[in-house]
Amino acid sequence: MADSAVSGIISNSHSYIKGAKGETPQNELDKDAFLQLLVTQMQYQDPLNPGDSTEYMSQLAQYSSLEATMNISNTLEKGNALNLVGEYVIMNTTNASGETVQISGLVEYATVKDGDVLLSINDTYYPADDLDSVVDYEYYLFLKDQANKAEQEAGKDDGKE
Repeated sequence: MADSAVSGIISNSHSYIKGAKGETPQNELDKDAFLQLLVTQMQYQDPLNPGDSTEYMSQLAQYSSLEATMNISNTLEKGNALNLVGEYVIMNTTNASGETVQISGLVEYATVKDGDVLLSINDTYYPADDLDSVVDYEYYLFLKDQANKAEQEAGKDDGKE
């Protein structure tokens, strides 16, 4: 469960919808779909009027460019996740009963396993895809101090009545 000191940040964080890993949104073509379209186009071309080989080379070059861009994007995503070491983070993760829970803590280290970046928080691995927020540690300590003061004040008020 997330620390009470960051509950205000959690409640104000923006939610977003993530697709399942490996899914392609309906309005985007991935590199496999692009290659399938190219092969299908070549299979069903008119034998009496074959397609221009320059056009196919152009499409193949686009395919290579798309693949290179996707590889660079994946490398950057992994690099960004690896840079979270030493940062205080809040993770949205799913527990054994299927409920989404928030975990917070310092990222102790990061590792790459089967192409996925895993962050170690409180001696437990979490996928980097579960990242919700990164909180400045000094700000976290300030919030924690404020939450402790509020709890102490509430305890004093309960004792006076």
